[in-house]
Amino acid sequence: MALEQVLSDRDSEDEVDDDVADFEDRRMLDDFVDVTKDEKQMMHLWNSFVRKQRVLADGHIPWACEAFSELHGQDLVRAPALLWCWRLFMIKLWNHGLLDARTLNNCNRILERCQSQDMDIVRS
Repeated sequence: MALEQVLSDRDSEDEVDDDVADFEDRRMLDDFVDVTKDEKQMMHLWNSFVRKQRVLADGHIPWACEAFSELHGQDLVRAPALLWCWRLFMIKLWNHGLLDARTLNNCNRILERCQSQDMDIVRS
């Protein structure tokens, strides 16, 4: 450990170890019995994304949904059940007033673009 780290005011207990947090998240999701495997995977991906991107306020949700769609779009379009879970989740966010129609449309356009790119790769 560097001398600057030893003498700094920063408390290392405030840091989040992503690997540990992912493990704890998966363990917690295993306790859900009335949720499908795909729903658990979707919840884990979202929880991990939100934690790593520090999405803290309701106002961050629209940005987070678009960024999540960009980041995981290719994986989502290759797993139709996972894509369905993501779209249902966005609809729930919209129903709760956390996501506006424009952002929902933007996310779906991102996913459609990913689907067309995936189809272009398959055709090649």
